[in-house]
Amino acid sequence: MTKNSYLGAVALASLLALTSCTDYNRPDEPTARVQTDMSTTATHTIAQLKALYAGGATTISDNVVVEATMASDDTEGNLYRTAYIQDATGGMELKLSLGNLSTIYPQGSKVLLFARGMTLGRYGGQINLGYASTSDRYETSFYPERLVGNVLRFRSIGAVTARSTTIADLSTAMQGQLIRLEGVQFRESDLGQTYAAPGNRDTQGYVERSLVDRTGKSIIVRTSSYAKFAGRQLPTGSGSVTAILTYYNTTPQLVLLRERDAQLTEPRF
Repeated sequence: MTKNSYLGAVALASLLALTSCTDYNRPDEPTARVQTDMSTTATHTIAQLKALYAGGATTISDNVVVEATMASDDTEGNLYRTAYIQDATGGMELKLSLGNLSTIYPQGSKVLLFARGMTLGRYGGQINLGYASTSDRYETSFYPERLVGNVLRFRSIGAVTARSTTIADLSTAMQGQLIRLEGVQFRESDLGQTYAAPGNRDTQGYVERSLVDRTGKSIIVRTSSYAKFAGRQLPTGSGSVTAILTYYNTTPQLVLLRERDAQLTEPRF
């Protein structure tokens, strides 16, 4: 067998293996194909896309294209099948059935989002974009893995700058964006604890710790017990924390993307 024919046989076998996989947990493929022309220009901002939400699961039928920056990074496992994009008008959660998203869409990269066929929904007061859900509990589910490349297209390498702010100045207008809180430290009662509970994932999938500032204002840091740094002890000093800001209804929460983004190396205050 020649090298080319051998490679062709391997490719065919791989294709057959993929198509024979059980489809019990796979959503139906969208009926409307999205555009994939990389020359397409943006038609909407993130704020305008969110404004299409109609008070319930809202599937987008029009041609809606958003140009944005990838704000998140899932390399350390505190995000899974979830990405956050942002532009000058705001940030947004994308629910995508694809792990290791940052290998394709690194933090800071410029992306095009083709939203036609996707579904807007709300959970905990926060609008997200994904796939039509069959559950009464959620308005969206995760967009099928094999179709993610159709709706989210990498354009170029870039950078994202975290918005420097304070706990007192946080607002829902910043949700879904990368922020940096200055002058914070973990609450004294949390010291000696780990970020999450990797040894008890079944009952503690997420763990909440609290950052405080000099005035006593606090914010939750929510960490997955599957994160690579879940078992690391919380830093004891003060300084800055860079993270994605989310809200659960009116409660702000931080999603730390990488352990090194907690720069708490100064003395406690």
